[in-house]
Amino acid sequence: MKNQAQQRFWEIDLGALLLLWWNDIAAFLMTALMFCALSLPVVIPALIMWLMLINNISFETPP
Repeated sequence: MKNQAQQRFWEIDLGALLLLWWNDIAAFLMTALMFCALSLPVVIPALIMWLMLINNISFETPP
């Protein structure tokens, strides 16, 4: 077998490195998008309740 010398940093294939970096960023963005989409059933009612609270909206019948 042939001994391979240790690879130096200037011998790295930048195209392959950027492709790996892009795939990592894409995976992170897809995870963030999925988290936002799955949180909507909780966030929307919470925003409605917050708006009702700050506008003092009540469903109680007045005396």
